[in-house]
Amino acid sequence: MKKSMLALAMLSPLAASQSAHAEVTAYGRVLYNIIKDDTTDDLYFGRHEFAESTIGVKGSVEYNDLTFGAQVEIGLDEGVSNILHDGTNSRNRIQEIWVQGKFGKVKMGTGASITWIVSDVDQSGTWWSDPLGMSQRFGSTRRGPAGESQTPFITTQSIFLERFVYESPTFLDGAKFYAQYGEDSSYEIAVKYKANGWRVNAWSTDFGDADNDEDPQANIDGNSTEGFFGSESGYGILAGYLHDSGVNFSATYGVADRVAGGDSDFLNWKLGYTQGKHAVSYSMGNYGAEDASGIDGPDHTRTTVAYHFVPVAGVRFWAQATKGDTDEEESFNAFAVGGMVQF
Repeated sequence: MKKSMLALAMLSPLAASQSAHAEVTAYGRVLYNIIKDDTTDDLYFGRHEFAESTIGVKGSVEYNDLTFGAQVEIGLDEGVSNILHDGTNSRNRIQEIWVQGKFGKVKMGTGASITWIVSDVDQSGTWWSDPLGMSQRFGSTRRGPAGESQTPFITTQSIFLERFVYESPTFLDGAKFYAQYGEDSSYEIAVKYKANGWRVNAWSTDFGDADNDEDPQANIDGNSTEGFFGSESGYGILAGYLHDSGVNFSATYGVADRVAGGDSDFLNWKLGYTQGKHAVSYSMGNYGAEDASGIDGPDHTRTTVAYHFVPVAGVRFWAQATKGDTDEEESFNAFAVGGMVQF
């Protein structure tokens, strides 16, 4: 009897592993972009801020009412990876484990923050008619004269960091709640709703004890942007609607409190049309700032026209032109062409 019990105990883990259903997926994308703007006479080959070529693997195992998963994703070129660190052009964008059940989903490790996830930056080629999110956020490129260039979402959101994340089950037929605790005692909360053509994302973040006063962009091409990462906290809301015809509209508003005591704000809107393999969009953004003494900074506006072509699933090409205007001086122009293959 004791031998039978011992044999059963030894075989139990094997039986459990065989009953679990495992799924593993390898994926990636290769992205190449060419940008010409007024910050230099040179063309930027391969550069695409906040988007980069990647390769990754993810998998999950179902066991009873729980799903356990893991993911590793590496950034391979310029983009977010260069902005977040110096040295090599590769880094771990995502390296996390997670568990999901009726309670929701809990993730632990390095990865995209919840405010970054729930905003229009998912590179998925959705109805925003701009698969890179660029015309909604900052046009063909964020660069511009120091103090005049703004990157709206980045001043109110974090990107990739070590964190714990909680994601709630779906409620109200399309809503989810997110909470995150990250490095340097930072925290973020967000609510996302997506159903029946509507998409609404609201977020609030506090960057904790991190020293956000330096601008990593200055280490890339010598073109610093004052206060680029100089935020203590931020909040914002994105709302949009997609009609069955392919016409879509989205608008975004956000505010960032600065380390030096001032603040900045942005208001973006985009009108797009997607039909079959083609998508076009027209967007405008207005970015302002106020220092600690209440004095207004330069008022900066940008207008972007974008066209995207998707010949087959997983392949896309684009052309985007941006015109910037700081205090009505027509100070900035940019043009970008590029392509991406996903697998």
